[in-house]
Amino acid sequence: MNGKWLLRIGLVSLLLIMVYAALPWYSARQLIEAAQHNDVAKLERYVDFPQLRGNIRRRLQEEVHRSLAGDLPPELGELFSAGADLFLEPLLKRLISPEGITQLIQGQRDWREFERELNSLGTGKHDRPHADNSAASANAGSDSANGDDHGHHWHMEHWYFSGHSTVEVVCGNREDDQLVQLQLQRRGLRWLLVDIRKIDDLTGED
Repeated sequence: MNGKWLLRIGLVSLLLIMVYAALPWYSARQLIEAAQHNDVAKLERYVDFPQLRGNIRRRLQEEVHRSLAGDLPPELGELFSAGADLFLEPLLKRLISPEGITQLIQGQRDWREFERELNSLGTGKHDRPHADNSAASANAGSDSANGDDHGHHWHMEHWYFSGHSTVEVVCGNREDDQLVQLQLQRRGLRWLLVDIRKIDDLTGED
């Protein structure tokens, strides 16, 4: 009798572990599918927009501080950060929005173009697009107009746990070698998108 109960407990525990491990995969799939089908209400259930904007804003501020290292007196650091927040917040709300995330996942906006726009918020510089990136964006727009943009849609390459309540999801598309890493964090039984980074940014490559 005790053996049967132990077996049942073991099976239930195994089932719970499998469900827990599958939930972030399911959430990432639902997030991508919601964007591909323009389901904004569903998309918003899988994105923590305040934290996503906060993580991106922090990286932009760090980049600005690095670029101004030596030119900015230490006593002006906090004042500069406060001013940067006032400037960045409304612009990030426009870019990091359900519509902005949808455009990225659908491939309507090239990631490098999106990244340049974000970087311009922090540095005030508007980089001139490279010819190959411009061509990629033009091709994406042309394909969308022809209804043949599925090659530019993001899809999951792989995913893994980076912590007890954190999962990294690597996405790409069939048209180029750009890889983007999505970070999902657990909120109760739900997993929400809290950060987006290009793989090159993580490896330090140009």
